[in-house]
Formats: sequence, C-alpha cells, structure tokens
Amino acid sequence: MNNAILDEDQEQLPFAAAVYSRATEDRKALATFTSNLRAAGVKVGGLLQEELVDGGGCRMGIDLVDVETGSRFPINRPTKENMDSKSCSMDTNVLADSTEALRQAIQDKVDLIVLEKFGEQEQNGGGLNDEILSAIAENIPLLIAVPETALELWTERSGGLGVNLDHDVKSFENWWQQLQQD
Repeated sequence: MNNAILDEDQEQLPFAAAVYSRATEDRKALATFTSNLRAAGVKVGGLLQEELVDGGGCRMGIDLVDVETGSRFPINRPTKENMDSKSCSMDTNVLADSTEALRQAIQDKVDLIVLEKFGEQEQNGGGLNDEILSAIAENIPLLIAVPETALELWTERSGGLGVNLDHDVKSFENWWQQLQQD
C-alpha cells in the first residue's frame, strides 16, 4: 500500500487508513496493535469491532468495544429475516450510543484514537463521521480501518492528507514510530 502523495505545500496530518479487503489475512491486527501500545503505556482510545460466533463458527453479531473501558455496544445482531433477505442488521441506535466513547477519547486528548468502523453508515455521511472529523480537527492521531472498496471515498473525505497503510501490525508500528519522530 502506498502512502498518500502530498503536494509540496501540504502537511501530512496524523491520521491513517488501515486498508483491508476480504483477502486480508490478519483482521485482528488493529486490536493487537492497540493492545501492544496500551501495554507500553500509550493512552489509546476508540472503538474496535469484535465478531461474535457460536460454537459452530457461525456469525451471531458484531460488538463495538470501547478500548478504554471495555464497554460493549451490540451494533449488529442479524435476525433470520435479515439473513434471508441479506439486509443490513445494524442497530443505528446502539451505534449512536457508541459515539460517547469517541467523544470521551477526544475530550481526554488520548495519544491515539483507533477506530474499526468506516462502514456503510460512515460512507453515507452518518454513523461515527462527526467524531472521526472531530478527532482529525483536534489533531489527535487517528488510525481507522477502511475497506478497500471505500478507499477512494475515504481519500476524498479526508482530503488525501493522511496515509494509507497495509492492514498489519508492522505497518501500524512503523506509522506510529514515524509520528513519534515528527
């Protein structure tokens, strides 16, 4: 993955897209990176996704998990009707409740905000979009998981001022170390 190309007069802002696709091998890389930083004493806030599966490996839903508190937000619990019709089962009320975790991280001026959510709601201008833009405006480093299919939209929305990273721990570590040197 290439970093975004900046004009000479553009400053790179401290945010990055962790770009993933269906072929991405380590979908838990963001959680691993976050855990490593927190263990090293870095103040990290934000939301990570956790897929819930039953004993047979069937997906039962998705929770957003507040990195700082461990609070869980059950944003997706598909029903049989959702699965049969292949319709979205996102609970937008629960998603709205999860914004508090991001607002708190911004208020606390954490060292890094991680967000594993640039889905359909955010792509359509809703969801966690306001909090994403607030973190960027506050100049708080942000690492956000972005699906490869939405990369062009993310680049447009972010003005191309951040960087795009491969979705792996080493890429995240290199980016973080570079930020610490700047």
